[in-house]
Amino acid sequence: MSRTSRSLLGLTAAAVTAAAVVAPATAAQAATARTACDASLVAPPGSLIGGLWRSNGGQSSVYGCPVTKEYGYAGKRGSYQGFRNGKIVWSPNLGGGALVRVYESGSRITFRWSGLGRDWDFFNVRWSKDAHLGNRTHQVKVTRLTPWSGALSLPKNVAVDYDDTVSHGRATDRWTFVVQGCDRGTFGSDCGPWSITNAYVD
Repeated sequence: MSRTSRSLLGLTAAAVTAAAVVAPATAAQAATARTACDASLVAPPGSLIGGLWRSNGGQSSVYGCPVTKEYGYAGKRGSYQGFRNGKIVWSPNLGGGALVRVYESGSRITFRWSGLGRDWDFFNVRWSKDAHLGNRTHQVKVTRLTPWSGALSLPKNVAVDYDDTVSHGRATDRWTFVVQGCDRGTFGSDCGPWSITNAYVD
């Protein structure tokens, strides 16, 4: 076999290999296009909720695609939006850029907050799971991640007095979270207002 023939065969094999590598990527892109988020539900530019969602990866983020539009609250400033795996709330009573969000990941529920208008020494979080069944609201002290942000993660199967609400043939749980910032004082803690409640059904 001539050197030219061997070269042509080598080029052909390389082309086939390249095509094999490109094909899966194209298929993956097509699959992504088929599962793209509903553009009519994506918050517009300028939305704090939309900005957080995009900065965390958009449809690839822990929240997934939006399942509702961004809605405002009646009678007060603030807004919220539901996502496939969570919910984000704009709570301007804590600061103009304050966002509180909850999302599920695997076997855990995570509550996060950021953008509080001032720095705090620590945070209080009140949370409940299926409070409508008679379960208590719990309050925990949370160390700050930064002076303006923090997080609390709980197992989905955290022990409560009553559990398992069944909806559409499967067990669902309704979680609620609120947060406030606090400073340490000589005779106690000086705390700010509570956030707007973030309620999420998993």
